[in-house]
Amino acid sequence: MIYAIILWFLIISLIIVLIKQLNIKKNIIICIFISILIILFILNINQCISATISGCKLWYNSILPTTFPFIVICNLLIYYDGINLYSKFLGPLVCKPLGLSKNCSFPLVASILCGYPLGAKYCVDLYSMNYIEKDEYERLLNIASNVGPLFLIGSVAGTLLGNLSLGYILLIGNYTSAIFIGFITKKKRNLNRLSSLSCPKYEFIDFGSAIKNAVQNGINTTLSIGGFIIIFSVVISLIKNNTYFYIMFQQLENFFSLPSGTLYCLFLGSIEMTNGCSIISTLSLSLSLKLSMISFLCSFSGLAVIAQVSSFVSDTKIHYSKYIFFKIVQGIFSFIITYISLEILPTSIYTFKLGLNYYMSVYAHFYPILVLILLTLLLIIVNKVSKLFLHTT
Repeated sequence: MIYAIILWFLIISLIIVLIKQLNIKKNIIICIFISILIILFILNINQCISATISGCKLWYNSILPTTFPFIVICNLLIYYDGINLYSKFLGPLVCKPLGLSKNCSFPLVASILCGYPLGAKYCVDLYSMNYIEKDEYERLLNIASNVGPLFLIGSVAGTLLGNLSLGYILLIGNYTSAIFIGFITKKKRNLNRLSSLSCPKYEFIDFGSAIKNAVQNGINTTLSIGGFIIIFSVVISLIKNNTYFYIMFQQLENFFSLPSGTLYCLFLGSIEMTNGCSIISTLSLSLSLKLSMISFLCSFSGLAVIAQVSSFVSDTKIHYSKYIFFKIVQGIFSFIITYISLEILPTSIYTFKLGLNYYMSVYAHFYPILVLILLTLLLIIVNKVSKLFLHTT
């Protein structure tokens, strides 16, 4: 096994060196890669068609009913100066402890309540409308790009794991990791600029034009998300059909003494988050490890969501590699927080299903707001303590 790993490492290293020596352009490499995908698509035409239909059904049943109305409503809020209204009462509470201007409150709320990729979309909208500056936009993109509570509680905890209580443990890991990213990227110059930043002057727009633009933007965004879901559904199906990948990861798992399927599921989940969470939920792992792996994938988001975010931010010319790096850091921190939470909390809290899940399902709509309030209070306390400590020192 060790010889196989060394051999693969040498092969990949030699290929990289060969490409650099031959001065092969990136577009040629991408064309070769796309050509290989076309060949694989032709050889597995029936499987790819089935995967495309499955992706369309997933988009039609899950994404379209929830995402499209939310985008239209949020666009109307933006057209009628909703960002300024949100900034007045949420900005000082949510944004100031993170070193952001009050104008950043709207995408933060959208990210917490709805999740990928709408938080990133509204970050781009704020920057394009001159509500925030570029350095703050890059920071906000890392903080306001998170998974939604409905996905964690309903899809992952309720449907895949069969216990809604576990969804709130996932919420702790994912949102705490986002706050962690906010603090490690905090810059002093943002704090000094908080009072000087102001919203652009509001210009009235008639309702007919507003609803037309909101619907058009919602259609374009929803169709774009659906296209990414379909493409990555086909990629996932091609990888699942190739037993070579499974055997290779199985050998790596045996070499590192890891449970069977761990690395393979993380690999699939790093491509598409939903498929990875679904496969991990079926593994025979301890609850702590299983939930921590799911938490990592949800915070990292996967290549499918990263590609969706890149489609929104491509025109803003940012350092996209930095965004991917911080998503990996956020995923690792979320893994650690979730694992520690499961080890610290009494087992009865998240295994008792009968009464607890009933009340959670009844009041499920109020929990995202409660989580937002608790996180806000936590940020205020941390900010006050840090100021008091710096003042006394």
